[in-house]
Amino acid sequence: MPSIQIILPVHNGLSHVRDCLDALLAYTPRCDNQLLIVDDASDAVTAAWLCDWARSSVVMREAARPLHWITLQRHNENVGFLVSCNWAMEQGDSDYVLLLNSDALVAPGWLARLLACAESDPRIAAVNPLSNRADNIDLPMMPGASYLAMNDALAAQRQGQCHDVVTGVGFCLLLRRSALRQVGLFDPIYEHGYCEESDLCMRLTTAGFRTVVAEDVYVYHRGGGSFSDGRERYLRNRRLFDQRWGAVYRQQFRAFRRADPLKPVRHLFALSNRWDPVPALWQAGRDLLAEWKGRRSPKQLTRLGVRHFIAILTARRLCPRRTLMQRWTPVGRLRVTYVLDRLVVAGGVLSVLQVVNELIRLGVEARIVALYEDPLIYDWCRLYTQPLIYRSVKELLAECPDSEVIIATHWNTAEWVHRLWQDSRTRVAAYLIQDYEPWFFPESSASQRDRVKATYRLLPHRVVMSDWLQEQLAGDGYTSDKIPLGMDLGQFYPRSIQRGLRPVVLAMARPGTPRRGFPTTIAALAQIKQARPETEIVLFGDRFLDRQAIPFPFRNEGLVIRQERLAELYSEADLFLDGSEFQGFGRCALEAMACGAACVLTDVGGVLEYARHEDNALLVPPGQPELMSVALLRLLDDAALRRRLVTSGLGTAARFCHRREAHNTLTWIERILAAEAVP
Repeated sequence: MPSIQIILPVHNGLSHVRDCLDALLAYTPRCDNQLLIVDDASDAVTAAWLCDWARSSVVMREAARPLHWITLQRHNENVGFLVSCNWAMEQGDSDYVLLLNSDALVAPGWLARLLACAESDPRIAAVNPLSNRADNIDLPMMPGASYLAMNDALAAQRQGQCHDVVTGVGFCLLLRRSALRQVGLFDPIYEHGYCEESDLCMRLTTAGFRTVVAEDVYVYHRGGGSFSDGRERYLRNRRLFDQRWGAVYRQQFRAFRRADPLKPVRHLFALSNRWDPVPALWQAGRDLLAEWKGRRSPKQLTRLGVRHFIAILTARRLCPRRTLMQRWTPVGRLRVTYVLDRLVVAGGVLSVLQVVNELIRLGVEARIVALYEDPLIYDWCRLYTQPLIYRSVKELLAECPDSEVIIATHWNTAEWVHRLWQDSRTRVAAYLIQDYEPWFFPESSASQRDRVKATYRLLPHRVVMSDWLQEQLAGDGYTSDKIPLGMDLGQFYPRSIQRGLRPVVLAMARPGTPRRGFPTTIAALAQIKQARPETEIVLFGDRFLDRQAIPFPFRNEGLVIRQERLAELYSEADLFLDGSEFQGFGRCALEAMACGAACVLTDVGGVLEYARHEDNALLVPPGQPELMSVALLRLLDDAALRRRLVTSGLGTAARFCHRREAHNTLTWIERILAAEAVP
């Protein structure tokens, strides 16, 4: 069998790297394959994790002859994807080289089918799989399908099919080494990257080789996070590429578009579509507001407005169909569906998305159902499945695919799940209760509180994330199971950030969200600023903070979408303040602990699941700005106490991993399914 050298360049992105390597181990045969991980000057935490992972992943071919199929090499300076790949390709002598991005997830049978495609014709020098994100050869996941389900469907329906493409995409690219010896490696003129793989493929095709896409392989690609200055890099490199290949590339690409060789495979997952302007309207409002605040000229605003107007007029959304969803669901795979009201940027939604992703990695066909989708979620969180978005509750009830388990996630979704359960669309109906929702309404709204409490009896199984929530439900007469919330520890850890001389106090400030204690938080911080004027106050959590009457200077981070940026904010803060009146769990404070900030929190609600006064945090009653400011001043003045809380907080956070949460969730699902099966 031909040998393959898999090259995986890594620069930070620990969360993506962990998932990538887990999939590689699970779905890649060892045989004569070699995996070379190139750590391109990652931070200390990522580098240490890679070393531990490589040591623990050694595979024995024979008892007397150890085979180290995994090699880890580190660059002490960040040289970039292109240089890392060139260096790695020069090291080996395998028949093939497979370049893989660290934000890609492979699937069962991936490498064997890519190799079979390459071996089908000696002229084939470059092979890509299909993917959710791969420029002109992408195939979006069908609504309701995971990337694993897409791979299964393609393996069954398009076995052995491949088509020539103009250029390949470097996220997952199998290259014939003999062809590379003839045309050379990536051209260093492209520096840190963009267009280098297109240039290589053009050299291959003009030398008589073929560049193809294998239609029976599907690899997930997160994408979009290579460079902070990505657009500038792309435009520079695209100019270089066009100078070399512009005319011939445009001619070949037009021919490719006319031929549309991927039309048959895309037709397999074809759905009707409808006009859906709401997400485009929200995005237009955000962009125009940001441009207006940036003092753009009227001409620039008008140009942006016209672009968004066209986007709104042409906004389309696929119409999910239950029959098609069920046709492509892999036989024998456990189906679990989470039903949300809205798919938006919010902590409770993130908890659901994390669990769904992890369940998919564990082999479950987990799905997300909602009535609205904010486009920002795709910048905020990776999704290993394509959500099912319906235009109405009626359509949701008619078209939601059958499942073994369907789970409500908010009080107004419990009735929908109850009706699906009554219609025998699921074996088990459950309710993930993430907060004590009756308290979302004031005491004067007793009827509304009672209405929310009544939803708890609609579904036979209830799961909560903290003892506090479990006790609240017990007080209303309902039993529940507890699965503590987890967070992505590959995302939230102390970053190596140069701290300034001034102490930094970071606080979540959400004036438009009830129960987040905004007035109390601002009053406490005003006292801190008066007592310690050198302190820098940093606020995040709302895009309109600059419209609030905040009586002290502060740095406004607004609504933080990128979790990488949020981890940086936590890491640069000395103290973190959350003045919420109550929370079902309190994700932000645990994230801050994981990043090395000392926390001042309120002593009510789900934070008590992990926060202990004088041990890993200082706790104060809600609504007491004077006590909050006293606690903050105490930590500012007592470095030893601050260090002790940080050390203990890091240990606490390490126990709340989203992977463990998913394993516990799957165990719970299997248990309740087994109980339902007992006559």
